[in-house]
Amino acid sequence: MKRRDAIGLALLAGMAGPGAAAEGGFPDRPVHLIVGAGAGSFPDQVARRLADELAHRFGRPVIVHNRPGAGGIIAMSEFIKTPADGYTIALATMSQLVFNRYLFRDLPYDPERDLQPIGTILNGSMMIVANPSFPARSLAELVSLARSKPGQIDFAIPALGSPPHVVLGMFMDTTHTSFSVIPFKTGADAVLQVVGGEVALFIDAVPVVAGLVQSGRLRALGVTGRSRLRQFPDVPTVAEQGYPAFVGEAWIGVVGRAGTPAPVAARIRAALDGAIQSDSLHQYIESAGGQTLVTSPGEFSLLVQSDVARWGKVIRDMHLSLDR
Repeated sequence: MKRRDAIGLALLAGMAGPGAAAEGGFPDRPVHLIVGAGAGSFPDQVARRLADELAHRFGRPVIVHNRPGAGGIIAMSEFIKTPADGYTIALATMSQLVFNRYLFRDLPYDPERDLQPIGTILNGSMMIVANPSFPARSLAELVSLARSKPGQIDFAIPALGSPPHVVLGMFMDTTHTSFSVIPFKTGADAVLQVVGGEVALFIDAVPVVAGLVQSGRLRALGVTGRSRLRQFPDVPTVAEQGYPAFVGEAWIGVVGRAGTPAPVAARIRAALDGAIQSDSLHQYIESAGGQTLVTSPGEFSLLVQSDVARWGKVIRDMHLSLDR
């Protein structure tokens, strides 16, 4: 952590509590947005565009703090130490609110107890890609080849326990295949190995692979979402290719600290909804292969509960754990 960021967040932790925020007219000073991903990542790019749009609506700066590592645990561990006054909010991923409950035995935060849903921002597909020299030119050919060589074909993922890893687990279960799963620290690290031919296959969010697919340096085999992507109309979904029940998407939202005063949470929610519908953020999300997703706090909570049940089963079936 940079020293100035550490000092800034320490000051936040010592500021007046929720009552002062509600009474003083929110916001009357800068708002801080914590992101559990590194600079340049897809969540970071979303966060910076969101921060610009929120700042425009708040009339105050919105400062992004990157806290990557441990599936977003570092970010959330820091976030729950800040006051519940709305002046620090967090970008929340499916990993942080859903997957980590199953991946870590001793999770240092409780999504229900410590966090307050504000609203979602987007829902996005992933793409399964291959090095152009890989013999399979379609998903059907990939499945056939994988069944003939169980566990022998390398498949890169951005990180253990990441949404692409869990979606790949569901894909293997659905197609009755197995691969040699190769984790990397980031999607950028992984995709370089696939482009270079050291690893055959890769799955990740569309922005990580889009340019390489368009340039012909990677071959797209399928989209994991419920519909084809506007910028890749010729790439069929997994569902279209013989697995109609298969949908693997990931969402991103915004949470506050549990106990944030209702007027403050409502102010943030209104600004968030406006930001999502702005040309800047809306167009970026669509260009990245996602769809804007506007929900109320209650709808966001229901989405999390539904995904806890759905993805919990997938993770348990994968026997996947990151702390033991």
